[in-house]
Amino acid sequence: MSMETVTKLIVKRLHEILNLPVVPTDNVGKKPDYPYVSYKNTTARGKTEGQPIIESELVASTNPLFEFDIKETAIEQPTFTISFMAYAAAAFDASGLAQMAHDALKHSLYYELEDINAVVVDTTDIVDRAILIVGNYEQRYGFDAIIRITTEASRIVETMEEINITGGINE
Repeated sequence: MSMETVTKLIVKRLHEILNLPVVPTDNVGKKPDYPYVSYKNTTARGKTEGQPIIESELVASTNPLFEFDIKETAIEQPTFTISFMAYAAAAFDASGLAQMAHDALKHSLYYELEDINAVVVDTTDIVDRAILIVGNYEQRYGFDAIIRITTEASRIVETMEEINITGGINE
């Protein structure tokens, strides 16, 4: 599973659940009318704890000299972080929308994320992220979500199935 796939699912489902636009935070185009939610992947891959799980299996060799090779697959569970912000005309509306997005992510999307081997492992507090824009405050509240996914990376290791030794041993 990839960060991109999980993020796309979350964005699509938040849009459906909230019935509001969910757009990239760094969108250079025209912003939607209030209220809306924005998102940004702020950590592409967090560190994983411990060593990856390595699974091995025999596979047909591509080398005509050998019958089998070994396919090694490393399985890890890295995290990534998505930052969400809710925008509205009034601060209470922005904080309420952020709470709805938070609840949807933590509860409504639980089984859908589980189905694709992803889970929300933590969320930060919902905090005021209002900013001053030319004499007016843009009311926004936000939080970060840390998502854990399962990733796999494989490689083929050629095997030696038979060794012919010629000559003697020098003493």
